[in-house]
Amino acid sequence: MSDASLPEVLDRLDMELYLDREGIDYRKTHGSRGEQLNLKTCPCCGGNKWKVFINAETGLGNCFSGSCNEKLNKFKFIRAHTGLDNKGAAMHIFQVAKDMGWQPRVKTTVAVSVLSKELKLPHSYPIPIKGRNLAYLENRGIDTKTAEYFHMRFCHKGLWKYFDDAGNRRFVDFSNRIIVPVFDIDGELVSFQGRDITGTAEKKYLFPNGFAATGTQLFNAHNVHHTERVVVGEGVFDVAAQKIALNTASELSDVVPIGTFGKHLSFGHDQSQMAKFGELQRRGVREVVLMWDGEVQATDDAVEAGLMLRGLGLKVKVAMLPFGKDPNEVSPEEVVRCFYAAETLDMTSATKIRMKRRALCR
Repeated sequence: MSDASLPEVLDRLDMELYLDREGIDYRKTHGSRGEQLNLKTCPCCGGNKWKVFINAETGLGNCFSGSCNEKLNKFKFIRAHTGLDNKGAAMHIFQVAKDMGWQPRVKTTVAVSVLSKELKLPHSYPIPIKGRNLAYLENRGIDTKTAEYFHMRFCHKGLWKYFDDAGNRRFVDFSNRIIVPVFDIDGELVSFQGRDITGTAEKKYLFPNGFAATGTQLFNAHNVHHTERVVVGEGVFDVAAQKIALNTASELSDVVPIGTFGKHLSFGHDQSQMAKFGELQRRGVREVVLMWDGEVQATDDAVEAGLMLRGLGLKVKVAMLPFGKDPNEVSPEEVVRCFYAAETLDMTSATKIRMKRRALCR
């Protein structure tokens, strides 16, 4: 990375992956110049009415809010988003590129980075704490049994310390966050996620620098044993909601929920998510039910990912959640209903599934 120039890094920086990494709300659209990323919030003016559009390939775009009309490029966007000066933003970009594996953008692919460093969780307490759950989790329907299953912890005050490319000591503050360990398919700790519980943090989700989870891991895959069926959510709390729902139906006790940390599957590397699905297949998994959120784009992405999984010889189904809802935004009964109603995916049904989602969104 040290011999790469900033323009070169920016040119190869995948903006879609960056938005996923930073927890920035966006949706994909198509314009006259190709795929566009429509952002809910402008990093320059703070407007949150989906007025920002940037080109997925080039990163060039605009905020179309009448009070802003800011023209954006990758560097300007990242500098505004982070609030850093030019030097700080450049260092941030180099670090992000390193975390992403320094790969050029490939459609539906998330860059893979395998780093051999010692990983320790920030100072935190396992939940329940003195027999009690956190109100934040209770309010989201996550009981202590589920929190224990996913090894959730609470970080009141804690830092993640690391060294950047220049050898400078850095830290990331994980205070007031739920810490969720991320294990690889064999049960080794490989990363962790910090979920803000205050509602005031600039970033809703944090991962430790240098230990990528998005694009390299399948959350909770280490708990897939002696089963032929898995259901796939996106984020940690979606998977937790699926686990709670599955526990309400004894006939679904064999189904294990896993997460992809986004709506794309990485491939082309032995540490990719597709490779891990291949390993799950070798361990006996035969059926995959994709249950991402109830948006048109999410369904399109599920179909695309599902067709890839079919290439491994897996039976794939696509579940339709209510429009605009994630698994953690509906009742356990609704999750179970959608699981049972999931439609088998093949080349013929792919178009039908896409059209059905569009009809449900009208």
